[in-house]
Parts: sequence; C-alpha cells; structure tokens
Amino acid sequence: MKSTKIAVNQQPLDEIDKHNLNKVSSESDNKDLENLLKPFGGNEKFYRRLLKVFEANLDQQLTNLEQMILQNNTKELMIIVHTLKGTSGTAGLTSIYQTLCAWEIKLKDANSTNAFEILCVDLVPQLRSVTQAELSKIHALLAEKEIEAQRITVDYSIAELTAMLAELKQHLENNNLEAVNIILILQNILANNLLVKHELTVLYDAVEMLDFDNALVALSSLSNKL
Repeated sequence: MKSTKIAVNQQPLDEIDKHNLNKVSSESDNKDLENLLKPFGGNEKFYRRLLKVFEANLDQQLTNLEQMILQNNTKELMIIVHTLKGTSGTAGLTSIYQTLCAWEIKLKDANSTNAFEILCVDLVPQLRSVTQAELSKIHALLAEKEIEAQRITVDYSIAELTAMLAELKQHLENNNLEAVNIILILQNILANNLLVKHELTVLYDAVEMLDFDNALVALSSLSNKL
C-alpha cells in the first residue's frame, strides 16, 4: 500500500468580505455548531444519532400528513403536527419547531372547515421547504467539523494503517462509538481508493445505525482489500 497524503481545502459558506472569508466563515460555523450542540452537552455523536432518527421518520410523517389532508381527518392531522413539533424541538431543529408552532396555532384558530382546508394546502410544501433548508445547513456544519479535523496534511504508513484498523476493530467489538472518528480518518486517507469506497460507506452507515456486527463484517472486507 502506498503512503497517502491528505489535503482538504475549506469551502466558503457565507458571502463575506473575500479578504477575511476563510477565517470569518470558519469562526462563524464553529460558533453555530457549538450553539447547536450546547443543549446536548456538546455531545456530537449523540446528536448525530438523534438527527438520524428524526430524518428516518420525517418522510413518513409528511406523507401521513398529506393523507390526512386528503381524508379531511383533522384530528389525526393535528396529532401529527404536534408530534413533529415535539420531535423537532427535541432534536434542536429551531426553524422547523417554530414553523410547526405557528402552524399548530393557525390550524387551531381556523374558525371553519373551509378555512382549515385552505390553510392545509400550504402546510406540507412549507414544512418540506423549511426542513430541507435547516437540515441542509446542519449537515453542512457537521461536515465542516469532520473536514476541520482532517485539515492538517499527514502521511500514513502501512504500519500506521494496520494499527488504525486494529484499533477500529477493538472499538467495534466493544460497541464503542469512538469508531466513528477512526472511520472518518480512514475515509480521508483512502478517498482516492475506489476499491474500498463501498466498504467504507457500509462501515460508516452500520456504525451510525449502531449495527456493530455488520460493521465488523465490512471492516473485514475492507482489510482484505488493503
């Protein structure tokens, strides 16, 4: 295996004075991420899992909303809106939560069936728009954190990679989420190795879903290809 060098270039996130772009946007992003994680004690790993659960249920909830609107089932519709409001609040998704709070009030205040139905026309499209915007921003912040951790250019030898794989295996056997950090490093080290791209993706997804058995299988396959 050849020693691989990693070099990651920061991408600008905001339209600020170009002379200070990298510095200012980096400081702003770090502050935004810090504020996002603050209610969760700064525990990024826990937050990632919480966010994944929210996203896994989101599409089905929005689909259920559309069905309740078509069926004029106001009771179930209000239950779904209230549930989404609660889960978005728990996940710290401020824009989504505030939007759902406003919608819950508007729907409760609708003084006729006709007014309620008119309001519902815009409900799901607006929720999809708001959720997409906020989730995209959050994923960008989390991705920037991963890139920042790997910004320093490093050379890795075969011996170092072997030791890293051994440490990763130990974490997986112990069901330890520290495995995520090592996988992220491996993804950067092996970014140009197309032969192991699939294994790295499966490995990361398995750990994110806390499926450590399949993660170990993916690690074995990865090790055999290196």
